[in-house]
Amino acid sequence: MHTYAKKQIQIICERPILKRVQRHLTQAGVKGFTVFPALSGSGSEGEWDREGMIGDAGQMVMVLVVLDPQDLDRVLADIFDVVSAQMGVITISDVEVVRPERF
Repeated sequence: MHTYAKKQIQIICERPILKRVQRHLTQAGVKGFTVFPALSGSGSEGEWDREGMIGDAGQMVMVLVVLDPQDLDRVLADIFDVVSAQMGVITISDVEVVRPERF
């Protein structure tokens, strides 16, 4: 089966800025993304867990985006401005897909 090279952006951010992230991705022409709840983790600020949290403050989500490599820099520049002022991490990976028309 033939595969096609794409880039994957993983954005882990605070839930309160999720709508802004989604809006910026859409405005940047991203065809689609998926949002996952981030249940717990550990980072430079120590361990965290969403158990017992009330409301969105302090809750984290992961936004997964797959896109063409030539679109990466443009989308990253826009998203970085949203996430950099908040608690969050952006990572980029090389991925292969089997249905390139979806991205």
